[in-house]
Amino acid sequence: MMKNATRMSELRTYDIDQILHRWPSLPHLGNEVVCFMSRYDDIHHPLGERYFNRELILVLLLAGRSDIRLNGWAVSLETGTLLLHGPGYLTDHRYATPDIEFITLSLSASLWKEVPSLARTVSRVVASMSRDGDCTLRLDSAATGRLRRGLETLMTILESDHRFLRRRVQLLCETLMLDIADSVVRRTVVREHVSRRERLLYEFHTLALQHFREEHTVGFYADRLAVSRQYLTRVLRAETGRGVTDILSELLLAEARSLLLSTMLQVGEVAERLGFGDTAVFCKFFRRHVGCTPLAFRRQRGL
Repeated sequence: MMKNATRMSELRTYDIDQILHRWPSLPHLGNEVVCFMSRYDDIHHPLGERYFNRELILVLLLAGRSDIRLNGWAVSLETGTLLLHGPGYLTDHRYATPDIEFITLSLSASLWKEVPSLARTVSRVVASMSRDGDCTLRLDSAATGRLRRGLETLMTILESDHRFLRRRVQLLCETLMLDIADSVVRRTVVREHVSRRERLLYEFHTLALQHFREEHTVGFYADRLAVSRQYLTRVLRAETGRGVTDILSELLLAEARSLLLSTMLQVGEVAERLGFGDTAVFCKFFRRHVGCTPLAFRRQRGL
């Protein structure tokens, strides 16, 4: 089990419910779609924020530049860059220029999977975008303008009282995805070379997001990645400043916070879901990193 005694900065989960809880006035459709514009002085994506997402995310950079890590992968976003990926990615916001401006769209699977043609397009686009690891696509000015207009139209529709709003939103999303699919076919890949260390970072984060609830040991990930535990730890610390147990602890803490705040599960049930065989061990782990027990954490938030 986790032995790192250093208190972590908070890693959040990112989904539409939580976005709207913090910013309820953003253009949205229930808990299935949210679309909004952000600039440097907004707080929708503060620098230093770290989270893993539960839904499909699309970000179109309209101005400026931003550096992030996506599943440990260093990604630079410049004007005209599209970032698009499915759920289960860990994002670390590192840097943004003061002139940054971008549009974010988050879609729940319940909306896009309901329409077979939209589901097929989304699945193909996400698969194509993730093939090179960093999930980015550099668009020309015409494609950027077309996608921007589509997203702005979507924001306007989301704030209307259209009688068939949900279907209208699905049609707009399908148009957006078809335009993206067209650009993918003509794609200019942002990343031209991937080093062994970068590939290892990406593969570790992908594996960790799949297995952190049940696998807490360095050995499991090193074995699956066919490297020594020492080499894996050395690469992670050199590239991210964190070791394997640090990253696994952050993921466990983020999921624990989410379960404690959004469900009525008993603390023992939360511990079991996160692979802790002993509730007392989970409570000790939680208190070491958060500063209070799981029950106190709930009480502090009025639950």
